[in-house]
Amino acid sequence: MANWKIFVTFFKKLYDDHYSPDRTYDPTRFTFVKVNDAYPAELEENRLTYDVLFEHDFPVFRPDLQEKGYHENSVLYHLHRNGFHRAYDYVGFAEYDHVLCGDFTRLIQEKVDAARQETIFVFNKFTFRQLWEQGILMDPARPDKETGNPESKWNCLNVILKDYNDFFGTAYGIGDLASRNCFPICHNFLIPSAMFEKIMAFHGHIMDSGKVERYHRHNWRARAGLMERYMAVELALEKAPIDDTILLEHRSYPIKVLKPEWFKPGLRQKILSYLQKKM
Repeated sequence: MANWKIFVTFFKKLYDDHYSPDRTYDPTRFTFVKVNDAYPAELEENRLTYDVLFEHDFPVFRPDLQEKGYHENSVLYHLHRNGFHRAYDYVGFAEYDHVLCGDFTRLIQEKVDAARQETIFVFNKFTFRQLWEQGILMDPARPDKETGNPESKWNCLNVILKDYNDFFGTAYGIGDLASRNCFPICHNFLIPSAMFEKIMAFHGHIMDSGKVERYHRHNWRARAGLMERYMAVELALEKAPIDDTILLEHRSYPIKVLKPEWFKPGLRQKILSYLQKKM
């Protein structure tokens, strides 16, 4: 029987009705990683059993990653740097606002056991066209301009692809991404631990470089959003079958950051943002 674990990121609360739909829910298959020390956990009224890990308890821990707005990517980073993924055949991730479907735990166990080769299990996805047409830009000449013409050479998918090729010494093109056409989004997937080891070498490298911190500084969620797209490209380029037959509901809840005032735009950024919208 394959051994797997899904790490769920949360800030304050966990909602029992997100996990109770899974009639086969097994608390040993999920670890809930509490981030953002500015807000204490509120779990006193929960009825289900949760294995809770506080992010600050990782032996190797960088508090600045949450402070800078990397959010779920900080959890991935710390799991990788501390080697927690090596205890499992498959390692997965979800956010606290995803809802498990009926018999989710049993279905995943059956799928992982039946997989004849390493497989990517996707629980939330975009098509290539959805990602491309967002037109999210990483233009070094206009770093605060968040979106624009999708055909721009600064479409973040172009930039991410170049970074990937430079790191791994590959020569993938946009056509390779388009042909894949299934991009895990919202940090909601389950992958082989060996694959996680490979892609996190690159993912962690980008985070360590601080590259995404130069862009969209008026949007405090931009760093997490850009790294989310890095992950989508990384997984799409893996030569492994994708199983997207289990898609989970993504409920909307307000997300808090360590100090929201850090991310409020200054006067210069407000003016730039206003002018860019007029152009």
